[in-house]
Amino acid sequence: MSLVHVGSSDSFAITTEGRQAATLLYEALEATDPAVMRDKARQSSKIYDEIVPRENYGGEYTTLQWFDDYLAADETDRPGFLTDPQVNFFFQQFSAEDYKLLKEYLDRKYRLHDVGDEESKAGQDRKVWLEDTILFENPRREAWEHSSELLRLLNIRPGMKIADVGSGPGYFTFKFARLVGPEGHVYAIDMVEQHLRWVEQAKVVMDLKNVDTVETDGRSVGLAGVLENVDAVFLCSLYHNMYAMATAPERDAFVQSIKETIGPNGVLWLADNGLVPPGVLPYHGPYVAKELLLAQLLNYGFELLEEHQFVPQRYLLVLRNTPPTAPDQPSPEPAAVKHS
Repeated sequence: MSLVHVGSSDSFAITTEGRQAATLLYEALEATDPAVMRDKARQSSKIYDEIVPRENYGGEYTTLQWFDDYLAADETDRPGFLTDPQVNFFFQQFSAEDYKLLKEYLDRKYRLHDVGDEESKAGQDRKVWLEDTILFENPRREAWEHSSELLRLLNIRPGMKIADVGSGPGYFTFKFARLVGPEGHVYAIDMVEQHLRWVEQAKVVMDLKNVDTVETDGRSVGLAGVLENVDAVFLCSLYHNMYAMATAPERDAFVQSIKETIGPNGVLWLADNGLVPPGVLPYHGPYVAKELLLAQLLNYGFELLEEHQFVPQRYLLVLRNTPPTAPDQPSPEPAAVKHS
């Protein structure tokens, strides 16, 4: 195993059984007979039961299986799938106009039907956006990530100001917004305009007035001159890109932007994907040994406050931006590190 893996991390591979499950889901969506729809959806869900434990695509598969299980459920049970406002917004977007968006994703990913622009850059970008949204907004993300445990470890307090850098369509943005309350504020920061449009639409539907979106070029946090320091910057499954693919000047500028955004003693929450022991199915996508990130960030002047491994695939580093020490003053004693 390598200590860092990025590879072709933006797309899930296609397998024979994965295509079978996707085809059955599409047929369920197209069925006019409710009994046929439920039968096709159950068949598709059964395939996902078999392949999720052994294939490295749980983030996408479990989203599609969630749609299967919704379609297979009795009408009286379906509202239970949509009690979470964020899940409900995701469902409404992908199910609108007879599941137009979900069908488009299945067509683009599995080539079930021709779309027309598959080989163009616009078509490829569209597929990536759909796949990212399917992955990030997965109604069953909690099952593999234990997202609620991650939120507990962050110890978010009412009134905090948080920058969610690389927010995507806002999976954590909206969870932060509820925790900081009306006196707090969350900035959803991303390079992808479509993700930010999703956040803008969702915050209106969910009546969350403490969320703002910021489009950035990826070379900085994007809040310079916008406001005073935030309390924390959050990066989830993002910093590995800076570690593995950025040039040294690019990385220096990005980290300096983080430090300027949080100010002296501000906090950086860094969640990323780690190596897993042999036999443990990893989260699909890039990963990096946390020791590499930690060594680099200590060199940049951060201090490790807490270190958590809350699931085998993902870790959390809580770091403080240590203020520079005056030449005639001794360096402060390092804080005791909390491990879990």
